[in-house]
Amino acid sequence: MKSLVWVLFILFLLAFQGSVLNPFVIHEIRPDLILITVYLLGILKGDIKGGLIGASLGFIMDILSAGPVYYNVFSKCFIGSLAGVIGRWIQNPGPVLHAGMIFAASLLQGVGALLILVFLGMARLPHDLFYIAIPQAIFDGALGGIVYLFLTIRGKRTVSRWAV
Repeated sequence: MKSLVWVLFILFLLAFQGSVLNPFVIHEIRPDLILITVYLLGILKGDIKGGLIGASLGFIMDILSAGPVYYNVFSKCFIGSLAGVIGRWIQNPGPVLHAGMIFAASLLQGVGALLILVFLGMARLPHDLFYIAIPQAIFDGALGGIVYLFLTIRGKRTVSRWAV
């Protein structure tokens, strides 16, 4: 039952990112909710499960989009595995650290996409880097930090030492 809920949540997230967010695109920049989800699930589930979740979500994204073939599989797998390693080795991570790591992962993914577009001869390199990849990474990092903050606030419970 739990797996079915996760599958439905991921399908809803893919549909939401692909259709509902289209009117909110600002200069070809929209949040990458799948990247944020893969990162946060990698933090929660560990490096191996995070990598597998990232690869499967990347595969679904590659099937549904007309982008470079298998690019999302490898980038999302790497991001999920990296998040799992971060979740294991860093003791008390905060939302600022996660915002910075999501920023770095999004920027790495954007630069990788730009390298593929340069190879295909379709990139406008300085413009695409400064006006699409970097703002996209800033937006993803800020949104990911806010989502992590809300998840941790919701998860913390205060316990009074006077309660019996």
